Amino acid sequence: MARNDSPRANPTSALSRVDFAAVVNEHWTGVYRLLHRLTGNSHDTDDLTQETFLRALNRLETFQAGTNLRAWLLRIASNAFFDLQRKRQSNRQQPLPDDAVSPERPPGQALETGEQGRLLRIALEELSETARLVFHLRVEEELSFREIADILGGTEEAARWHMHQARGKLLKRLSALEKS
Repeated sequence: MARNDSPRANPTSALSRVDFAAVVNEHWTGVYRLLHRLTGNSHDTDDLTQETFLRALNRLETFQAGTNLRAWLLRIASNAFFDLQRKRQSNRQQPLPDDAVSPERPPGQALETGEQGRLLRIALEELSETARLVFHLRVEEELSFREIADILGGTEEAARWHMHQARGKLLKRLSALEKS
């Protein structure tokens, strides 16, 4: 092992790891929810959620005290998702269908029962990855447009534009689906 991770060798690392366990407990569900919305399947969501917290733990010293920890974690999660997408595009891999992976129900599925939930899921899947990410961060995670812009690495105006586009496309698609 190249570095020594024992608490005696680096007393602050043990404290950081203990604090980080509390961070994982507090933010696991939010990170999982975001990734499930982006991936649409439990297998990738489980893997990416674990990857997110491993990346965060390895980069704990880069977190700036006084900034939004949840936004920092959600940015790491969205980057992990986009990294997986790029890898799949280069390998031309397809994810397993959700029902082939686990019979467990993802968080919030009980709320998405019935016809409206089905129509909403269809409409959300038709959004671009960025629009779906912005929509989720704004609606589900209740982040400000500034925080969303920080996660995307863009401007607040771009985040607002993506949200506007997502709303418009969802409303148009949901009305078309309800009529059919």
